[in-house]
Amino acid sequence: MQLRIGLAQCDVKLGDVDANLEIHRQWLDRGRAAEVDLLIFPELSLSGYLLQDMVSEVSIRLDDPRLLAMAQEAEPMSVLVGAIEESSNHAQYIAGIYLEGGGVHHVHRKVYLAAYGVFDEARYLGWGSRIEAFDTRFGRIATVVCEDAWHPSLVSTILLDGAELLVVQVASPVRDLTEEELPANAQTWLDTLRTYARLYGVWIAFCNRVGSEDGLVYWGHSCVLAPDGTIFERGPTYDETLVVAEIRSEALRRARLANPILREERIDLTVRELQRIVRGPSDDSTEAEG
Repeated sequence: MQLRIGLAQCDVKLGDVDANLEIHRQWLDRGRAAEVDLLIFPELSLSGYLLQDMVSEVSIRLDDPRLLAMAQEAEPMSVLVGAIEESSNHAQYIAGIYLEGGGVHHVHRKVYLAAYGVFDEARYLGWGSRIEAFDTRFGRIATVVCEDAWHPSLVSTILLDGAELLVVQVASPVRDLTEEELPANAQTWLDTLRTYARLYGVWIAFCNRVGSEDGLVYWGHSCVLAPDGTIFERGPTYDETLVVAEIRSEALRRARLANPILREERIDLTVRELQRIVRGPSDDSTEAEG
């Protein structure tokens, strides 16, 4: 895998898809000028985050002409946008929509919805039910959305599906503000991402938004992490920017040779033991192990 990534650390307008499409076009121009191969936007970049009862108004179908027009306009770039996707049976999901070849190439529906603190996603939206990596013209990629990344089982599963790049789209507001450069939750995010990168030997592209909505302030600090856990490139806190990074397979190969966790993972054992846990305690207390 060899590609030039652009992270569009941007602000968007709450509940105004058409205005946000125009914002995306401006970032497409910036990405094209920077010779980016893959341009990544934050979670819900086409709608804004604190939607509540506006969810159905801003939802977008995968065959929406506006979405397909952006896919064609982006060529030869590939683009990952964040949106409320409406399915054929009119259910709504937080989704990362990957555009390539002039059309929709892959969709990831957010599997774990945030439902604590200021977050109330499960009240308005459906849960995604599938996680998979997918092939692109650059190589095999996996995308997850915000809360998904807080579940190591999901991350390990999607990386076992062959991804060399993990993209994390988020709309993370400031929580537990400190006197340090970053709020406490931002530091936790970075610590978690470093752990994943080092443990699995994977490139990670983390794209967070900036701006504010109804009292929430988004902290940005989008970054690309190398497979050894170092922050390869990063953006500022709170300000709009385009973060650009070149990633190459050589660094991933070195990391996985040094720490072959994915190679040594015993998937059959994991599946068997998870099935046992789901079934609950066995009635046969003398069941043999192994």
